[in-house]
Amino acid sequence: MTLMATLTLVDEAEDSVQYAEQSKGDSPPAIGAVRIQRWAVPKPAPSAIRVTLDFYEPTQPAPTHLESAVAHVSRFDEGALHQGDAVAIVKNTTAGIKYPPEWLQQYLGRTGTILWTTAGGAMVKLDDEATWFPYAELKVAD
Repeated sequence: MTLMATLTLVDEAEDSVQYAEQSKGDSPPAIGAVRIQRWAVPKPAPSAIRVTLDFYEPTQPAPTHLESAVAHVSRFDEGALHQGDAVAIVKNTTAGIKYPPEWLQQYLGRTGTILWTTAGGAMVKLDDEATWFPYAELKVAD
């Protein structure tokens, strides 16, 4: 569904301009007033503007139970690990395999030191190389 309305200039301030929809007959305005920052309006400010509203449903699905659990685990693990901590690389059993098994297999069981953390994982120094791992694939080394 789409709604189009014409709004007329009702006020000008130093940093903004205000437009309002005029009621038509017995119907009240559908949009009301809109204040727009001065930098976004042409000079001089137009006496009227046309506003188009497109109503839609977001197409992104709600997170599944598994995705919610993974987000919870990531937030927990993120706070538990800090720069300089010793960690071991483990198989990600919480969310399935994030990377191909062949890739992860070469690192399983190895230990290293966290160089820095990010929102979803950490950069780990393993001997002479450094690789980023999601938190679900890291465990504090014993």
